Amino acid sequence: MRSIKKQLYYTIMVLISFILVITSYTSPVLAREELTGRNVWVWTKENLNPTWMEWGEKYWPTKPMRGGYYRTASAAYIGLMNPNHWPVNDWGSIGLFYEGITAYDGQYRQTVTWLMESFEFINPTTLIMKLKPGVTFHDGTDFNAKSLKYVFDWIGDKKNGCWTRGQQKRIKSLEVVDEYILKWTTHKPWGSFPQGFFAFQISEKALRGDVAFREAKSAERKLKTARKRWKKAEKKSKKLAATGGEAAQNAAAKLEKTRNALARAEKNAKMAAEKAKGHKSTDVYPVGTGQFMYEEARPGNYLKVKRNPNWWFGKSIGKPEMPYFDGVKVTVIPDPAIRLANLRAGKIDTMGFTKSQYHMVKNDPQLTVHAYPNNSTSMLIFNQATGPCKDIRVRKAISHAIDRKALISGTQFGLARLASCMYPDDHWAHNPTLIPVPHDPELSKKLLAEAGFQDGLTLRGLNYNYSEAKTLGEAIKEMLAQVGIEWKVDVLDSAAVSDRTKNLEYDLAVSALPYIQDPDAHASFIYHPDGGHHHGRNDNKELIALIEAGRYEIGEKKRRQIYYKIEESLYNNYMDVWLFWDITAIAFRKNVQGWNNEMFIENRTLYTSSHPLWFKDGHP
Repeated sequence: MRSIKKQLYYTIMVLISFILVITSYTSPVLAREELTGRNVWVWTKENLNPTWMEWGEKYWPTKPMRGGYYRTASAAYIGLMNPNHWPVNDWGSIGLFYEGITAYDGQYRQTVTWLMESFEFINPTTLIMKLKPGVTFHDGTDFNAKSLKYVFDWIGDKKNGCWTRGQQKRIKSLEVVDEYILKWTTHKPWGSFPQGFFAFQISEKALRGDVAFREAKSAERKLKTARKRWKKAEKKSKKLAATGGEAAQNAAAKLEKTRNALARAEKNAKMAAEKAKGHKSTDVYPVGTGQFMYEEARPGNYLKVKRNPNWWFGKSIGKPEMPYFDGVKVTVIPDPAIRLANLRAGKIDTMGFTKSQYHMVKNDPQLTVHAYPNNSTSMLIFNQATGPCKDIRVRKAISHAIDRKALISGTQFGLARLASCMYPDDHWAHNPTLIPVPHDPELSKKLLAEAGFQDGLTLRGLNYNYSEAKTLGEAIKEMLAQVGIEWKVDVLDSAAVSDRTKNLEYDLAVSALPYIQDPDAHASFIYHPDGGHHHGRNDNKELIALIEAGRYEIGEKKRRQIYYKIEESLYNNYMDVWLFWDITAIAFRKNVQGWNNEMFIENRTLYTSSHPLWFKDGHP
């Protein structure tokens, strides 16, 4: 479950890992230390060809076909097409245009490269990064050290209004060493760097044009203001000229001043317009290195992209015919029932399902349906700063009152996994020794009595006003009632939930952690005092010290042990109620080929980046 508006910032922080890197990795996974300085495209006895580098019959029994426009649907229009600007409403579509420097595998590690060829820490705060040669942007310009440095500087310029600007506070300097080599220096060791750095690559030429376009618009606005001031001064001067005197002289002087200002504004606007000629805003005309290029769009209705004939990856592995589709059309269909009707009617080729739809279509002969574990955690969060949930006995009682198995079967249609803590069980940072908190209503009653609530307890609650969340909330409310807890839930829109949470106007609220990638993002954002979502938390000093240790440790093996301890601390202190880890369902029409679900689960975005789909006969 996600929140929007103000809570979108939270989602963004998690997305930093998700969309920042549509890229590559090997499996089995090598530790970060072992990858230092290695070119992952060079296979040796020590560095074996990984499982994702498979395009033969083991991957798919038939050969790919070129052609056709792939038709999909989204609940919302893409929004702005520069991923550093907000709002972006459809990150899947953003991934059609852009690629990042690293990627994650089936355990959500982001330790191998994509647009980056290799990296090496020469000390804990200095990294040498080598980029892949031969990569070009959609406009034909080269991706190199200079272009990456420009993206970095462009994001850092406050005038460009990038929500990603904040992450650059950790970077002390970035230097171009040669055409494909950069030197990064951080203020402190950064455990998730360079993987945790939002790094969608955008054409320098396009961004320079974006700046020119923005400056031209600004100059045009200033010209309009100058013209209004001049007209106002002219009107006043004419009115006072008839009477003469000091007031008329002052008005004439002001008129001259505004006339000069207007002349300067006209000159600046003309120069800015000339400089911006032929350029467009990257919010409406994206230029990346990805598989597809912008073709046309009708905001609110659809986005259409065309095949990138110069996609670097296909050429790098001897498959220049990649990607196979001629293009992709993303139609906006907010209602999932209407999306499903379009899929069954053959008007779109794929869709992700709501959980209630999965069992309706899993045996449909026209479709190929898959389910796979997802990297999100559904949970209940406590206000531990005020109210009864300050008491660990109350938190423990609430956690044991929840029948997680019943929630999964009754509200998730079986499409979820029992959760024991924050990170999913297939995440590299998850502590495998933890088990889901068992359902034990008698223990809950005993704990409540010990805490002084033998006659019952009333809690203020928050939930989101969409159907899945409300169904979940009603089930939880009944479970709490069985142990003597009355949960008075306010069902609100996302912005209102965010406000109430921030103002501590709750005791227990429905929440979720979506897109869990690098473990520091969530740990710091929620459980560290400096985190943007640290509302109603107790400041556990041991936990805070562990979070900071994980943030600054650059060795993956050591980081893993730190996050094991973080989860153990969260678990033992009943910091929240972890309900379940998500399972996602997706379907394709039978003529869509190339989705190997097992390879996807093992390799995640590395797989989706390197194994484009195709139509069986080259057309829908």
